[in-house]
Amino acid sequence: SVARFPVGRDLAVELWAEPGKRFPGKVREISPSADVQTRTFAARVGFDSGGAPVELGQSARVYAQTAQGSGMSLPLSALTQAKGQPAVWVVDPATSTLHLTAIRTGAYSEDGVPVLSGLNPTDWVVAAGAHLLIEGEKVAPIDRNNRPVRMAGVASAKPAGN
Repeated sequence: SVARFPVGRDLAVELWAEPGKRFPGKVREISPSADVQTRTFAARVGFDSGGAPVELGQSARVYAQTAQGSGMSLPLSALTQAKGQPAVWVVDPATSTLHLTAIRTGAYSEDGVPVLSGLNPTDWVVAAGAHLLIEGEKVAPIDRNNRPVRMAGVASAKPAGN
């Protein structure tokens, strides 16, 4: 979304005429509407220092730092809330039980939401049906094709409902 690029946002700019070299810059202006044919937004970037060998109208690649976090992302269907804050259900692999876990998220998108903190890369998170679950409920993980998935620390598991 274009809203992720407000005026003043820090950028790194790689000029097509200077491949491999990045120059610090900032968003100076964003068009208020997308081009009808390309559905892209025109942007103007200002350079932080006078050291960039750039000419007016020159093309470039622009890089923007994303929010620092775990690098993990979840589908929106995995989210619920605890005390008004985002949360997910995490499966304890030793007991196959659920625990509601508060998380801190980044900006929501149609594809999902980045997890900035609150989860470990090895956590098993329930991806759908979060609104139907309760604390301590015993579950068995399944894949997208409804086949049982073996978790470390679990001797055997049967899918829920069997």
